[in-house]
Amino acid sequence: MDKNTKTLFITLGGALLLIWLLRPKNSKSTKGLLDAKYSEPKQVSDSQIKQKENAVIGLKAMREAIDSKESKKELDKLSSMISQDYGVKVMISKKTGLLRAMSKDGKVISEETID
Repeated sequence: MDKNTKTLFITLGGALLLIWLLRPKNSKSTKGLLDAKYSEPKQVSDSQIKQKENAVIGLKAMREAIDSKESKKELDKLSSMISQDYGVKVMISKKTGLLRAMSKDGKVISEETID
């Protein structure tokens, strides 16, 4: 064997040794990632479903009023009626200009999307 072949085999052996030493160990961290991938889906409570439905109703009502060119005063009245009846505040998002339904504590429930 000549000098170049020996160097090649030594380099290849060293690389394989490094790969073997640095390979990932079987630990709980990798098993946890696999378990999370196949975990049971989250269950939504009935109150959250009802709140989402109320938000959609409020968004549709406000969109219809805006499309029919209602005045700002009428839109404010409708917004307060929706808030009293359904417990949802409907307002126009300043960033997107689309309607947004929020709970009384300020959490966004539903938002309009651009079709």
